Amino acid sequence: MNVIFCSSAIIKNKNSEILLMSRKRKKSFVSSWEFPGGKLKNKENFVFALFRELKEELNINIDISKLTNYKFFKHQYRSFLLMMYVFEVTKWKGKIASKEGERLRWVSVKDLKKAKLLPANTIVINHFLK
Repeated sequence: MNVIFCSSAIIKNKNSEILLMSRKRKKSFVSSWEFPGGKLKNKENFVFALFRELKEELNINIDISKLTNYKFFKHQYRSFLLMMYVFEVTKWKGKIASKEGERLRWVSVKDLKKAKLLPANTIVINHFLK
């Protein structure tokens, strides 16, 4: 069985909206939305992977020493098992911008469940956004 390890972020702005990214440039789930983040590389841990991914995807820096609200999730897709840490991010340095050509959108908490999220991300919102 193929296992994928990744880190994702629930990024909240001052209006308590959550940032979503499109998947139009990805190979799978092209019409879905997801939380920013990505796969671990080269023996990274989950925290450093999140730092790297947010810099690569959104051009922002986070203070990894301030990450406190996080949770581990796993989700079985048809062809792989996803092992994912999700971190809540409310402070960052830099202006959020899509560096990889994906669309970005801020969604209110009440509208988040209406977004076409990846299946694993749907499980995440039930924990973080009670």
